[in-house]
Parts: sequence; structure tokens; C-alpha cells
Amino acid sequence: MSKKLLLGFMLLPLGVLITPLLPEFGIPIILLSTRFLQEKYAWARRFNVWVSEKYDALKVWFRRRRSK
Repeated sequence: MSKKLLLGFMLLPLGVLITPLLPEFGIPIILLSTRFLQEKYAWARRFNVWVSEKYDALKVWFRRRRSK
């Protein structure tokens, strides 16, 4: 098992446990862990694509609101 996969599997449960208490730390940990896991697992890859699409849509929304 590569170091990235091991790190991803260590960070994912940590992020899930921290999120209810400190979401500002837990959510980035979950996102980071799925970035490590995407090289082997399709579900992590799909999740990262979904997050990237939502982030891009949010940036467009903020730009439109700002230009009004």
C-alpha cells in the first residue's frame, strides 16, 4: 500500500470524527483524504469531481453577485 493511500485512510476517519465538533477543520481533512484516495478508488475521484464542480459554481455565483 502506498503512503498516500495509508495517509488517506488515516485522515478520513479523523475528519469524520472531527467534523461534528469542529467543521472548519474536519471538512478540509475529509477533502484532503479523498484527494489521496482518488488515485485508487473511483468513488473518491467522483466525489472530488463533484466538489470541484460545486466550488466552481460557487465562484461564478460570487462573481455575479459582486458585479451587480
